[in-house]
Amino acid sequence: MPARKRDFIIEKGSDFQRVLYLEPGPDADIRLFTARMQIRASATGEPFLLELTTANSRITCDYGTITLNVSAAIITAIDTSTLTSKGKVTEPAAAGKLPFEREGKLGVYDLELVSPSGIVTQYLFGQVVFVDNVTR
Repeated sequence: MPARKRDFIIEKGSDFQRVLYLEPGPDADIRLFTARMQIRASATGEPFLLELTTANSRITCDYGTITLNVSAAIITAIDTSTLTSKGKVTEPAAAGKLPFEREGKLGVYDLELVSPSGIVTQYLFGQVVFVDNVTR
């Protein structure tokens, strides 16, 4: 199955936490999976700006959910000077709510799931917008 597109807003100075919900069913049991995600200036950009994995505890895989969690201290320390593209990103909101939209420096990411047998699946991809904070 092809990966789905989903963009993220990361606000410097704030914790970044998102819970992603999988489709219900037998494929929702990912408790034994590992996951990895890298944010870069471009798909071929070196080095990555931020890495989230199950090994570094920034990703948690559970039954029906993937949780991304990065502390404000780590987010604030990210050097976004290599990001030359600027733009707007929209994140979805709960049903009946307005989506979230912010402008800032753009990066790209993908999120891969690795099954216990070693099968790698790109689950999500998209853009990430980094927004500088005013209050310090």
